[in-house]
Amino acid sequence: MKKSRYLVLLSLVFVLVGCAGKNVYQAGNASFDEASLEGKDANEALKLAHLLRDNGRLNAAYEVYATMDGKGQLEGPFLLEYASIAAYVIPGSDVIGLYQRAKEELGEKVTESQQQAICSGLGRAYLGTVQLTKATEQFNCALEANARSVPALNGLGVIASMNGNKDKARSLFQQALDIAPSNELVVNNLSLSWMASQEYQKAISLLKTKRNSENISTRLNLALAYVLYDREDMARELLVNSIARDKAEKILSRYVSARTRIQNGSPVAAEILSLTNTPLSLKDDV
Repeated sequence: MKKSRYLVLLSLVFVLVGCAGKNVYQAGNASFDEASLEGKDANEALKLAHLLRDNGRLNAAYEVYATMDGKGQLEGPFLLEYASIAAYVIPGSDVIGLYQRAKEELGEKVTESQQQAICSGLGRAYLGTVQLTKATEQFNCALEANARSVPALNGLGVIASMNGNKDKARSLFQQALDIAPSNELVVNNLSLSWMASQEYQKAISLLKTKRNSENISTRLNLALAYVLYDREDMARELLVNSIARDKAEKILSRYVSARTRIQNGSPVAAEILSLTNTPLSLKDDV
């Protein structure tokens, strides 16, 4: 059966552009350069990876894990840690192999929580490469390990939306929100689903519950909903209070152009898909 046009429900993407230079990793009061990694044993390197991970330095943590893996220092649960960090840094097609290696190494010793992590991680990776059948299988695997798995419910919601089943998608997103009301990825996915159906008020009401969030993607989505609802003034106020005015005006201009195309007959789902798949630069180039 031929699939209709679908919307990939993901948060609006943004890129923070900074200056390049020597890789110096900083976490808390500690800092480490690349050269310092060479002489570290596995335990010290793992402590560094955890320190970087816990301080949100995922790219740096990934590099430490990758260095350890190259030296054969990762196995079992630590390979699963590596895969989980890599999922935020490298393409899904490259992450699949890491999760599969972790699954093979853990074998029969795998715990329910590890099984959930492997299945949901593989589900996201397959979803990212648009292998929907495999993604569905893995998300269902995660639910078998934990029926309250928010990543699995969210992932299945995305797949339902991609297949044009909006009611099922929203039901799955709502199940996930009932379990984790503060999960902004699910909030954004559900709000984008409402926007795709031109139910902008519902999207705004949902996103306003997270208006003061530090997650810029949520505020960008709320601004988009305001523009589509013909409240450009509220979108501008929100954006200029979140990012530099010149960046805010550029983003607002893109949103207004999308609204104009929608008013002229362009499918709203296609316009939102275009916006969510286009990186937004929120810092000045230096």
